Amino acid sequence: MAEKKSVAIIGAGALGLLYVQALNRNSDLELNFLAKDENYERIKKGDFIINGKNKHFNVINPFDINTNNQISFDLLIVAVKNYHLKSILPILRKCINKETIVLSVLNGIESENFLEEYVPGINIIYTVALGMDAVKNANHLTFTTEGKLLIGTKDNDHDSRELLKLKTILDSAKMQYDLPADIHRSLWWKWMINIGVNQVSAVTGLSYKYFQEDRNTQLLMEGAMMETILVAKAEGVNLIENDIADWYPVLNSLGREGKTSMLQDIENKRKTEVDAFAGRLIELADKNRIDVPLNRTLYRLIKVKELQNAN
Repeated sequence: MAEKKSVAIIGAGALGLLYVQALNRNSDLELNFLAKDENYERIKKGDFIINGKNKHFNVINPFDINTNNQISFDLLIVAVKNYHLKSILPILRKCINKETIVLSVLNGIESENFLEEYVPGINIIYTVALGMDAVKNANHLTFTTEGKLLIGTKDNDHDSRELLKLKTILDSAKMQYDLPADIHRSLWWKWMINIGVNQVSAVTGLSYKYFQEDRNTQLLMEGAMMETILVAKAEGVNLIENDIADWYPVLNSLGREGKTSMLQDIENKRKTEVDAFAGRLIELADKNRIDVPLNRTLYRLIKVKELQNAN
């Protein structure tokens, strides 16, 4: 009999819940959320409702006196916001070993580099979460498509032992994934998408159907994406204008009433990831002396919305 695989997830937001319910299709996987302090208490007492069905998932506090020995997992998925990465470093350091595969499904282009810098020896697979339309309100999660993961190693070695191990786990839960030729280009492509659709949705309050059907909304999105392409080229990343067209089949597969994560953050009066989107793009644009006026405007508008929500 094959040895049971253990999987842990840090972050019980939309993506964390989306992937734990997907992995739960394989009853032979040992699944746990990892959390501490108030997050642990919240997950422990919370029965989640996913597409109308009640779900309960186990949660471990690695710093509890009953679990204070080193614990580790075959796969650990990081599904928090960019601005929470630093706070979860103690959990990561306590719960991984040299065999643990770590996936970061965060938005942006830098979470893997951050984790490699602050968790020496981490065994990370670069990952892009694409094409999901999960919406979370309180303990309710709804979605019409799980999307898929784009996965690859830092050196794009498709035959690496770690990647083969990960594929076995994903296959066991019937999770969809692709292995792009260049995972770093894919990270930038997804970043371009987020800079377009997430930020425009946060400012306008529009669901996916407007991005699917309304040309004015699409032009705003495409404008922010084109500025990202200019910066990508200056940074040696080969994004091209056709990459925008390649986004539309994914966009059109999303539920019409679905909302981006950034719009959900605005509506729920949470901090957004705009610093990891337009904020970081503006830094790179300034370094390369590139004008990105639309992203500067989107950045300011979203910061004003955050300020309004804080008051």
